[in-house]
Amino acid sequence: MSLRPWRRTRTEPIADMRIFRLSRVHTVSPRTGAEREIARIETADWVNVVALTENHEVVLVRQYRHGTEEITLEIPGGLIDPGETPRDAALRELREETGYTGGVCTALGVVEPNPAFLDNRCHTYLVEGVRRTHDLALDDGEDIEVTTRPLSEIGAIVGRGEIRHALVVCGFWWLALRRPELLRLGC
Repeated sequence: MSLRPWRRTRTEPIADMRIFRLSRVHTVSPRTGAEREIARIETADWVNVVALTENHEVVLVRQYRHGTEEITLEIPGGLIDPGETPRDAALRELREETGYTGGVCTALGVVEPNPAFLDNRCHTYLVEGVRRTHDLALDDGEDIEVTTRPLSEIGAIVGRGEIRHALVVCGFWWLALRRPELLRLGC
């Protein structure tokens, strides 16, 4: 037997929460013919940015996260606006959240944050040779503190649990795959 997609019979919107929509999706199993209700979260794709200064420092942000009710250490990132390319969103988020711009922008990779119930993807970009050129341009719901750390320390920072956001850790994994010297620097 070859695996086949389930067939959607109908979708019932449950809630629109501005950054995501929750739906109840009725689907039919191709194997059993049984119908099942699935919770599905629909949201825009996201971007994450690993930004490196000319001195190989990683631009990081500290911010309060309502889900865990903690201040986290992360890389800049956010939602891709309608009509915006992932690359443009990455450069915009970097500038807005950190004030850093410039350099060469390279796509590192794309992941599906949780395909069990989320419909989006997270695009990670590397921007090399950045420098602080702008003031922060934060949304009303953002309070961000910008910091930098040497690239050589990122592995230890993740290992100590200072960075715990799964998509941020994945972003550094993409960087390690695309930039093997990161592994030689102790990550």
